[in-house]
Amino acid sequence: MKFPSIKYLFTNAVSTFGRFYLPLTFSFLAAGMGIVLLNNSYHLHPPFVKLLLSCLLGLSASLGGVLYAERAGKPVMKWLMPVFISALVAGYYFWLAPADNFNDYRAWLTFGVLSVIMHLWVAISPYLSRYEQNGFWRFNEILYARMLQSLLFSAALYIGLALAITACKILLRFDVDSEIYGKLWCIVMGVFNTWFFLAGVPADYEELNTEKSFPKSLKIFTQYILIPLVTLYMVILYAYGIRIILENSLPKGWVSTLVFSYSIAGLLAILLVHPLRDDKDSVWVRLFSKFFFRASLPLLALLYLAIWTRVHHYGITESRYYILIVGVWLGVISLYFIFSSGKNIRTIPLSLAIIGLFTLFGPWSVFNVSDRSQLHRLERILERNNIWMPGHKVVASKVMLRNNMEAEQLKAIIDYFIDKKHIEVMQPIFAINLDSLYKSTVGRKREDDRYDWQERNDLKNKLTAILCANEINGMTRYRNDLNFNIDQRQGIAIGGYRRMFHFTYPNYPNEQKQWIFLTPADSTEVKFSEVDSVFNLMFIHDGKTVESISLNGFVSFLKKKATQDDVPIGEMTLTGTGAISPGIIVTSIRIRHPESYVEDREVRKFQAWIMVK
Repeated sequence: MKFPSIKYLFTNAVSTFGRFYLPLTFSFLAAGMGIVLLNNSYHLHPPFVKLLLSCLLGLSASLGGVLYAERAGKPVMKWLMPVFISALVAGYYFWLAPADNFNDYRAWLTFGVLSVIMHLWVAISPYLSRYEQNGFWRFNEILYARMLQSLLFSAALYIGLALAITACKILLRFDVDSEIYGKLWCIVMGVFNTWFFLAGVPADYEELNTEKSFPKSLKIFTQYILIPLVTLYMVILYAYGIRIILENSLPKGWVSTLVFSYSIAGLLAILLVHPLRDDKDSVWVRLFSKFFFRASLPLLALLYLAIWTRVHHYGITESRYYILIVGVWLGVISLYFIFSSGKNIRTIPLSLAIIGLFTLFGPWSVFNVSDRSQLHRLERILERNNIWMPGHKVVASKVMLRNNMEAEQLKAIIDYFIDKKHIEVMQPIFAINLDSLYKSTVGRKREDDRYDWQERNDLKNKLTAILCANEINGMTRYRNDLNFNIDQRQGIAIGGYRRMFHFTYPNYPNEQKQWIFLTPADSTEVKFSEVDSVFNLMFIHDGKTVESISLNGFVSFLKKKATQDDVPIGEMTLTGTGAISPGIIVTSIRIRHPESYVEDREVRKFQAWIMVK
């Protein structure tokens, strides 16, 4: 094994810098900004944060620009592309970068989406105008293998240097600032990692398009690990789909996450095994490539139903917008690969990058659509309660909303706009100037550049009080629950019963049972059972169920009540008719609201006095 000479390493480094001078410049600047911010960690200056984010985007954007200019083969393009990329990065710095550090949610979301788009740009830039499927696959396979190798080498280098610094600090008693480890990480990632990665970016595109070998390790991973896992997910999701059809119920919210995981993992598998799709020795791969998109269509219908359920109840937010957009994109991609004769895999990253840009700008952008949806929800609540109508403004409403749930929804919508710093969207409803109110209530910064939570909460309460007269206490009312308590003023009659015991479900974490001692030598176990929305209070003696009291009718009765006020004792009393014939007085019960977005137990809490004869 021959070690490379210093001259070779220097020559290769200079050659890499000459080819990728702009990406490396952005990377060096990002590392420098990271060090500057570490030096001022207690007071992060927004311009430095903006410059760091701009450089990170500029690194990917300029790398894609260099690769695109190389394939274009026009000298003028090599000069124009750096100028164009630099102008885009400058535009991002001045107009899109977060101006308020970590308090600007939408600016950070924009940065995240643009980061994904820029990485997709790097993947497709050399093949934007060329139909070379094999070359496109080889190029990205090398690119991502080099990225993993760079991260591994960088981690090893950082750990080695960090341990050396620690050894000098402990053994040689060097005075070492603890921030040096963060600065070292910035240098390793911003200089070594980027330079090493760029040195391995392929340049011979003709050779890439003619290369036919397939990495054995990648074949093993996709054929024996990834594809079987995707198939297992598919079977589980199909079984769940059949179940909800038979039960005539709506899908649970978290199923959208599972369908997303299945779809993304399946797309990854399709991309990884693309060169093997016609390989006669890879029967399993060929079958998967042929049927994956067809099998995905019914599951995507399940995804759309789950998304519609959430949007129907709670409107569109940024997260639901992207779930919906990516869901539609998955459906279009599936139809393309089913009916298209070309089946160009370049379509996947290219279409995703275009859609990403589509979601950030214009009236159809994620922010505009979310604002309109939440504002429409607010308007509907106010119109239903005769508080507001189009063309009018609310000065100070004395109207009580019809129920506490609507009041909680109203407050949640106001909270949404405050958190996103877009309360001006609600200005058509309010007579008061919202911008002035915001600045006077929340606009005062503390020394650490953070807004006080209490000030934001005060603004929320002020706006809510203008729109309705309901008193909303988030500590005692749960927006996702229905709470019922017994009216204790009536007292509890225990005549005819020998003993009375208190029962709580859940008693402890993961504990659903409690012992009741009938005699010193005799005991009965009481267990609350909830299986597929069937509720029973079970009495078990010597391992056998001696009595089971159904709570289904009781739970359904409470759900239909129009109020969550204290319930008369007679409506909270149940009686058994079996061997034990207990009397059950429910003192408190918390039930998941039918429109709750939290998917867990139907009955969250159950407390009762159990009386035995």
